[in-house]
Amino acid sequence: MKKNFFRLAILLLFLPYPVKAQESNVLVLFRGTSPDAKQVTTCIIPWLEHLGVPFRTIDADREKPSVSSATALVILGHSNIFKRQKHWKKFEKELMLNETGLMAFESPVHGNRGDSAAEVRFVQQHYITQQHTVPGTFAFTGKMKLPRKNSRQGEVLLEAGGVPVLQIDEKGASRRVWWSTADWMSTYVSGPLGGMDDLFWRSIVWAARKPFVMHCLPPLVTMRVDDVAGRGEIWHQTPLYWVGVSAKYGFKPWLGLFIYNLTPAAVNELRSYLLSGDATAAPHAFGRPNRSNQRADGYLKTGNADDYPFWYDTTAFRLRATWYDEFIYFDHHRGKPWSEEEAIAGLEAADQWWKKNQPLPMSKYLIAHFYEMAENNFPFISERWGIEYLALGHPVNLPYADSVPWLVCGPFRKHEPPGTCTSNPALRGNRPVYYADFVTINGCKLFNCFTEIRDDAGYEWAPDNNVEATVERAVRQLRRALDAKAPAVLFTHETDYIYRIRPENWEMIMAGIRKAINPWNVIPLTSDSALRIVRAYSTSSLDSYSFSGENLTLTLNVKGYADVATTAEVFTETEKGIASQLVMIRPHDGPLQIPVVLKGSRVFPEQNERLPLKK
Repeated sequence: MKKNFFRLAILLLFLPYPVKAQESNVLVLFRGTSPDAKQVTTCIIPWLEHLGVPFRTIDADREKPSVSSATALVILGHSNIFKRQKHWKKFEKELMLNETGLMAFESPVHGNRGDSAAEVRFVQQHYITQQHTVPGTFAFTGKMKLPRKNSRQGEVLLEAGGVPVLQIDEKGASRRVWWSTADWMSTYVSGPLGGMDDLFWRSIVWAARKPFVMHCLPPLVTMRVDDVAGRGEIWHQTPLYWVGVSAKYGFKPWLGLFIYNLTPAAVNELRSYLLSGDATAAPHAFGRPNRSNQRADGYLKTGNADDYPFWYDTTAFRLRATWYDEFIYFDHHRGKPWSEEEAIAGLEAADQWWKKNQPLPMSKYLIAHFYEMAENNFPFISERWGIEYLALGHPVNLPYADSVPWLVCGPFRKHEPPGTCTSNPALRGNRPVYYADFVTINGCKLFNCFTEIRDDAGYEWAPDNNVEATVERAVRQLRRALDAKAPAVLFTHETDYIYRIRPENWEMIMAGIRKAINPWNVIPLTSDSALRIVRAYSTSSLDSYSFSGENLTLTLNVKGYADVATTAEVFTETEKGIASQLVMIRPHDGPLQIPVVLKGSRVFPEQNERLPLKK
């Protein structure tokens, strides 16, 4: 049965003026001398930064922790932060006095002292678990370590093998969340975008004193299609008919082009989509020639490499390989960068094709075939093409291979030993991928960002002619990112998947996906527009906020630089429950204060309500 919550309507006033130093709203406590403090660095802090939580860390070995009226939440990063019980009792009283919430993590289980679990079980419906089936189970990709016993007497929301994993209680006016382990936050077990992200941020929101604010992403949705060759004529359609169908339902795809496979008719259709803003595109590879050998069969999903021959431009740049595809940015067949001379020759050829087919706007987002790039590409793509965004899953100058590690890059892949860059499950390659961080290569600074849910259907979405199953896969993957407050990307390939789908099925698939994700109030954008917003969250932040109960004014203190509007999510609570609303933060360069007047109330449905970005 649906509940009705009250939402406080928000009136925005944008008044920039110098920002005074403010107290942090969330304190993260640890002891620097404890080996368990690593849990704070590797697990807790990256997730807080991703969510835009205004926090400050306190090393209890150097600074005595204390709570003020500005402190909405305290996070205990591991066990035994308070060496004496009397110190904890005094701190506990401060929490109650200030109505400050608490979220506490037990220390990691070392050696064989604990148990291990392959899944957890949801046992209680609650705000924290409302996006999950209760009762229900959640399976990990690895084994989670947890203590054999838990003597805490709280309400159990999540358990494994009879041991509580997540408990809640209240002491006075202080709400408290108790995690018996943070092991599930590791990619060895589940990790970011693994399916439990919402439990983390919902635990924070439930426990924190309201109003509570996070500078987190709104529900952005994009689409990405690699290996685009324009093969719609197989079904007696226009070459790229599926792009128009996708855009009809709000999915404006980024197209990774096999440029020499695009017929003149395909290029003309592509141009119409790019000029109308229904899609964006960039060179992905030269393409797939019709070769007279079978070595490509291991790569292709079609079985016979000669099925449905590809059109290949007769004026194309010379072939540089004897089998499979022709690559632009990297010598894939030899697993090494092109020489400087050869690299420039290939890039110039791709540039000439683009110029020949003008007007043809190029996306500022570049994804190379197999993610393979060399550092000698970067001055050209940055200066000549104006590329600002990349999808790099492994270091440049190296091939996409099991022996090559994934890229060490934020927000989540900075601290753990890297797994493989491929999708090999044995080497953690099947873990979900989310990058949103800057990289500097050969003097060029670009924003590296992409989302892939690799543990659901393999490497990507993998649509087919089973409409119901295809829609369900898409919704699972999009929801995984949305619930983690990451950009949701519907990712697939034309040459492996879309070209085999009947046009009437493609129409039903896209319509079904859009209908299914409507409850998230998604904001569908092109990849270029979405990436600009995501980048702004990396260059700006919510430093703190304050609330005046006298005039119901919430003041947001933001800092950094944002060349596009971002949003903060304001969580409020009445006797009917917790509600949230997005507050616009205009573009800014430097500190900015935004007073937000909370006035009035009205009824709204419970289901994950979000307001769209204002245009």
